[in-house]
Amino acid sequence: MINRYINDFISKLKLNAIPSHKINALENIAANLRINNNLNIKSKLNFICTHNSRRSQLCQVWSDTMSRYYGFTNILSYSGGTEITQVNKNIINTLIETGFSIKKNKNLSNPIYFVNNGSKKNIKLFSKLYSDNSNPSVKYIAVLNCLGADRSCPHIEGASKRISLPFNDPGEYDKTKIKYEKYRKVNIEIASSMKYLYLNI
Repeated sequence: MINRYINDFISKLKLNAIPSHKINALENIAANLRINNNLNIKSKLNFICTHNSRRSQLCQVWSDTMSRYYGFTNILSYSGGTEITQVNKNIINTLIETGFSIKKNKNLSNPIYFVNNGSKKNIKLFSKLYSDNSNPSVKYIAVLNCLGADRSCPHIEGASKRISLPFNDPGEYDKTKIKYEKYRKVNIEIASSMKYLYLNI
């Protein structure tokens, strides 16, 4: 059960602004998920960007949330990077603003966040390599969310599919007056993309 604030947010998302290159990537992902879903096989999505601090984390949260929203129980969402940093605080603030409740552990160098969308199971967020033990190692779909990771990872070990789905980095605006606007914008873009994805499975 998704909480009413996130429900309202999802219901207001518009899909007509998603660019065609993203639509093609999302339909590619959806086609693979559809096959597994029809065969009652679990699907694993690993969203990957360089630092696993912003875009890939949002993709994991929204993919997990949309899977629950649309009643898919056999699609699992993960995220990782090519480097370890930490989840950016502006991402956490944006998720809280959207309606998620979040708790944090006391690891100061790379905190773990437990994100709840109203369902019984939390989404566990922390910065890690895409090959981390908490992520799938074989037969997963690798979804590249930044051009840097896309260029540096022409081959993803263990992935059955590698699909590029990049989003603009809101971190470029961290020292500007419009940073909150940019984080809200990429949050909407990613949430809208994940809504489109799950509507087309």
